[in-house]
Amino acid sequence: MRSATTRPAAAVRRLLGPVLVLGMLTAALALLHRTFRGYDWSDLGRDLLGLGPGVALAALLATAASYVAMTGYDTLALRYVGHPLPYRRYGLASFVATAFGNNLGASAVVGAALRARVYSSWQVPRSAVARIVGLNTVTLALGAAVLAGAGVLHDPVTAARALRLPPTVVVALGALLLAGVLGYLVWALVGRAVGRGRWRLERPSPRLALTQVVLSTLEWLSMAAVLHVLLPADDRMAFLPFAAAFAVATVAGLVSNVPGGLGVFETVLVVLLGGTTSPADLAVALVAYRLVYFVLPLLLAAVLLVRHEIRTGAATAPLPTTATPDVHAPVAGAAGLRVPAMRAPSAAEQSRPAGAATTAGRLPTVLTPSVLALVVAGAGTFVAVRGDLPGSRGLDVPAMATSLVGWSALLLGLGLHRRLRTAWAAALALLVGTAVLAVTHGDVVLGAVTATLALLLVPARTVFSRGTRSWRPRDLVRPAAAAALVAGAVAWQEVAGSVDAPVLATALSGAPPADRLAAVAGVAGVVLAGTWVLRRRRPGGPSADDDELARVEDLVARSGRCAAQLAFTGDKRFFFAPCGAAFLMYQVEGRSWVVMGDPVGDPAAVPGLLRSFLAEVDRHAGRPVLYSVLDDHADLYRAHGLAVTKFGEEAVVPLQGYTLSGKAKTNLRTCRNKSQRLGMTVEVVAPEDVAPLVPELRAVSDAWLAERRGGEKRFSLGAFDDDYVRRSPVAVVRQEGRVIAFATLWVGGDGEEVQVDLMRRLPDGPSTVMTYLFVESLLWAQEQGFSAFNLGTAPLSGLRTGAGAPAWERLGHLVWTHGGPLYNFQGLRAFKQGFGPQWRPCYVAAPRGLVLPGAMVDVATLVGGGVRGVVRG
Repeated sequence: MRSATTRPAAAVRRLLGPVLVLGMLTAALALLHRTFRGYDWSDLGRDLLGLGPGVALAALLATAASYVAMTGYDTLALRYVGHPLPYRRYGLASFVATAFGNNLGASAVVGAALRARVYSSWQVPRSAVARIVGLNTVTLALGAAVLAGAGVLHDPVTAARALRLPPTVVVALGALLLAGVLGYLVWALVGRAVGRGRWRLERPSPRLALTQVVLSTLEWLSMAAVLHVLLPADDRMAFLPFAAAFAVATVAGLVSNVPGGLGVFETVLVVLLGGTTSPADLAVALVAYRLVYFVLPLLLAAVLLVRHEIRTGAATAPLPTTATPDVHAPVAGAAGLRVPAMRAPSAAEQSRPAGAATTAGRLPTVLTPSVLALVVAGAGTFVAVRGDLPGSRGLDVPAMATSLVGWSALLLGLGLHRRLRTAWAAALALLVGTAVLAVTHGDVVLGAVTATLALLLVPARTVFSRGTRSWRPRDLVRPAAAAALVAGAVAWQEVAGSVDAPVLATALSGAPPADRLAAVAGVAGVVLAGTWVLRRRRPGGPSADDDELARVEDLVARSGRCAAQLAFTGDKRFFFAPCGAAFLMYQVEGRSWVVMGDPVGDPAAVPGLLRSFLAEVDRHAGRPVLYSVLDDHADLYRAHGLAVTKFGEEAVVPLQGYTLSGKAKTNLRTCRNKSQRLGMTVEVVAPEDVAPLVPELRAVSDAWLAERRGGEKRFSLGAFDDDYVRRSPVAVVRQEGRVIAFATLWVGGDGEEVQVDLMRRLPDGPSTVMTYLFVESLLWAQEQGFSAFNLGTAPLSGLRTGAGAPAWERLGHLVWTHGGPLYNFQGLRAFKQGFGPQWRPCYVAAPRGLVLPGAMVDVATLVGGGVRGVVRG
């Protein structure tokens, strides 16, 4: 059984990062609220227009200079990797990645993903893209280090106050930043390459390194110039000290991981400027800076990116095929639906993915949700800011209602990014309602923005396909409760509230307790509704019905893979091919849909089965993980975009001509002879004769579990269950008539292979009993005419360690070498090696990227014993 604390602990870990970011954002907004509380935000529009066309033009020119300079980063990077491209191509990649990265949290990750998206369409190798992203990151950091380091050394006292650090630490950080830049230049001049294999980093030429520093510094200066020209000319700080303060504030915003550094950047900058500019002028300049440097480039980048993706998709879309199976058609195991009738797989179901052309043709639909999510979240920020700014009364509605609408849109943006149908419907309803309310109250700007977004969402409906298609009455409890909380909060503020203020202002000010309670209720309602929209939809009940088990029984009986017997452990769901001639056994843990072993059934039906299963996983916003698979279908898994990673080896003993004679089998002969002298005998009991032995076998099993102080492990191996044990032959070891050990034996449906499954022994039994049990079981299988005996998996065995080995395999080998206290990896392999087996690799197939560690954690949780549970599988 899995630990009861596993799910709460995982939930806490998932929430820790967002809570920290939210805490930083809240603290920053509280400081900004105190700083600008004297400004009448209803004058913001007039004050923005008061900047004048000359100032606006200068800010736009500085913005253009900054983004053009950033495209120079890619010029240097392409020269560094030796893969030149015309400027019209890499200029697009650079601008789009920078504009999106500036507005989102984890900007380095977002920029890398978008650069990879665009560069891949120009046939730039993936390894080159990774090096381009790396060099761009270094270039960006060099300019920031120059200005930030110089800035904190120029005025360490003010910098220390803004960063909440001791002055000595700030001075050390500034010196370290400048020393890092100098060290980089020295390395480029006299150093040599570092790392090895695909992680090898070649040093840039001295000229390229110096150009990086100069170009990055100029780009940071032009970025600072955007805000500097927006400040009043008569009381703004000199440009170079201002640029240094700007760099420090920007780095603080990047480190915070708050999208766009919103709030954090402004807070640090306010402290660093130290009152040189009045709060009113600074507020106007900061809002104008956000519009000019962030919002306008983001809108342009979104248009250019969608245009690029549509053109790329149209140019590479594959020709339509006939008789393509409906990947959303009802299949058994997905939601308790009927088992499909058995038939031969069609030609379309046997076909493999078309490759790059098909993937490229899907790019627009894959990308559109992210673009729309970002725009809706941006609109939510816009609405939330209008509601949370004192004095803003564009709408004649409670300020709390406006604020809650904005925060709701932010949550819905996350749901749109996940392509959830409920998020699409809720976002559309929210935008339409806000647009109608805004127009009827004379707020044309807000009405136009929200109406435009609603019009963009309508034609994209088919893209948002994730989520359940059926509803139950109890599914409406949470949204009803959320609506009641929000309505109650807004009604209280409208009817009985003593202050008309948005959520944050009410919570952070000295409002009466009842008003604060209403604000908390409103926020709780929004959060409750958000969790309902964003929740992951699990498939139907985990128990298989009689029709499914009958079909599984039939297919397993004809399968040559012994591990197909795991279908009868009672903890699996089943997913059948559209033709019904093959199935997958799986279970859902967290986001992972973990498949145990390769598909079972007709090999011709496997392509259609896998395609349908991956579509179902995607519809539920999950991630597929195929655990403990062989290389039979490895190419098919890779064709579907999965990374196939080795995690161990399976020991298989060929039985034709097998003998215990020879020097290599000395230990086995000795153990066998010693066991027989101790009075041990082995009998393989047929399945129909196992029932009378079950009580004795259970006593042995219970003693073994008690001695190990652990529960049963499941999913990847059998557990002791009366019905399950009676399904297979059981090898029983007796001593003086008493059962002291046993092992259940899986028998392949094709009569070719036998595999050991559930193994138990009495703790006080002879030390040789398990080896003796294996030897006699192996000889029995040989006598019965089987061709192979499977000893099971040796985890982390046979992983590569050379320069070209993947990072996962090198890490696994490190655990293999030094993980003795955790698990006896080497001892297990040595034990199985004593039987003279042939080793065949076992793999995990999962989505590419950084998915594998999290997926393996889900597998460990599913098995029920953490990492130890995984390796025992």
